[in-house]
Amino acid sequence: MKVCPRRWWFVLLALVAACNTGPRRSDNAVDPLVYTRCQDPEGQAAWARAQTALARGDDAAAMPDLVLATVRCPDLVRAHLARQDAARRLGGAALAAMVEFYVALPPRNSPVPDYMKARLAETPYAQSNALQAIVAKDPSFAWAHLSLARVTRRQGRLLPALEMYEAALVNDSQLFEARRERAQVLAELGREAEAAIDYKTYLAAVPDDVAALRDYVSLLLYRLTRIDEANQLLVQLEAKLPGDLSVRMDRAAALWRSKQLPESVAAYLSILEQSPTTVRAAFNIALIYYEIAPTDEAAKRRYWPRARAAFRWFLDVGGAGSDGHEQFERMLGVPFRLDRIAELIGPEPPRAVRLDDLRWPANG
Repeated sequence: MKVCPRRWWFVLLALVAACNTGPRRSDNAVDPLVYTRCQDPEGQAAWARAQTALARGDDAAAMPDLVLATVRCPDLVRAHLARQDAARRLGGAALAAMVEFYVALPPRNSPVPDYMKARLAETPYAQSNALQAIVAKDPSFAWAHLSLARVTRRQGRLLPALEMYEAALVNDSQLFEARRERAQVLAELGREAEAAIDYKTYLAAVPDDVAALRDYVSLLLYRLTRIDEANQLLVQLEAKLPGDLSVRMDRAAALWRSKQLPESVAAYLSILEQSPTTVRAAFNIALIYYEIAPTDEAAKRRYWPRARAAFRWFLDVGGAGSDGHEQFERMLGVPFRLDRIAELIGPEPPRAVRLDDLRWPANG
């Protein structure tokens, strides 16, 4: 069959158009460094002092320097954001003075005054309209794209928000929070591999963001099953958060997924020794003994008594259930498994469960 050359030409044009969809930086875009640098020495010094005070949680001490920095460096967006946020936390006279200052800001040849006013809008609808007006006037102002993405995401419109995060990054690749939040949205959309790329890029630039590191580890460990990568990052988390129960749960899960079952059970047991009410550890031990370790009926007779003890710990020590999955397990999943265990190995012994009942069998 002959293919018309003209048809191929139109197909090629369509492919080129598809590759060029999405946000693009305009030729007359403003350099994003305009909004991140200040040439005024007094303003720079004030901003440095303010950041030091904010790092130790002293909003009151930071406020005079934030006021000075935003006056001397009128386009330094992060200083303005810090001033608004600190005033909101302080409340009272500080909040009133901040609002009065920004409401009275005169328009000038910069999107920053309108942007700071937009952040004070009382409703998401009003804020969205104000931000859209800024983007229409100056499409290269990345901060407006970022805030618009946040408003849109809070409305549950994840795909439009994703495009807005992309627009923020196209116009300022150093706007790292946009990359972190885009990773979160990609993960919510089930696009885990893309989310992992954004997390990796973000953490290379902001390695001290422990919350993002935890999210990235969870993504690699529980959704992508990239255990080697997760293990490398767990070492970092353990150094940053020594003894943290959540990190220890992740380490035990990594051992499980690496098929190191005795080591995983031991890790979960060490958590229960320190925190008996962390019943998810008992539940995971039970699953290892119930589903993973047994390969035949003889193995079930060896492991299922320990599974039953762990399931019983889960039911007896925990409360009503912290989420829908745990509530389901308490009401239906675990009782069903306990009935199956009883059918094979007989009724439960009439005594309280001890930690030793959950330990890996010596002959296992």
